[in-house]
Amino acid sequence: MFFSRADNHQSVRRQRFNHGFTLIELMMTVVLLGILVNMVMPLGKLAESFKLDYFNQRIYSSAVLARSEAIKRSSTVSICRSTNGTSCQNGSDWSDGWVVFVNPNGNNSIDAGEDVIRFYAPFGGPVRFGWDNGQLLTFISRGSVVNQGTFTLCSTLNQGVTERQVTVSGSGLIRKREGGSCT
Repeated sequence: MFFSRADNHQSVRRQRFNHGFTLIELMMTVVLLGILVNMVMPLGKLAESFKLDYFNQRIYSSAVLARSEAIKRSSTVSICRSTNGTSCQNGSDWSDGWVVFVNPNGNNSIDAGEDVIRFYAPFGGPVRFGWDNGQLLTFISRGSVVNQGTFTLCSTLNQGVTERQVTVSGSGLIRKREGGSCT
């Protein structure tokens, strides 16, 4: 087989320029990697913040639901920690779930014949969530509460995220707010 001189010259040229990366290409790759790493780190904190906002909205809406049902039914409605949706459990970690129920006798437990309005399933995430005033929140028929207090929600993963709170005043006013830094 005969090769022309032009074919032989091109193969030598290809071999000469196929030895690896230049210093500039390597530096550009390192710079791009650095930019990507700096973008990913804050995104984790942002995702954690969005998750807390979502869970805080669930807590807020359950308190609003309990208050509006108490007024609508002219009865006492309570929110308590519940892992099964049929009974109230003691404990400080409400991230295992909670239930909104009609509590006309005010005995702070779900009895036969009392309506369960809504059961909120566990969060399914590394979140610490608690109520600071006893084992339940109870609204009376006028919409005010028996025991005012604050629900506090914190991430257990990212300590730099701001805690979320839902406060319930004695008059029944329900507000969302941000607290200090999760510790």
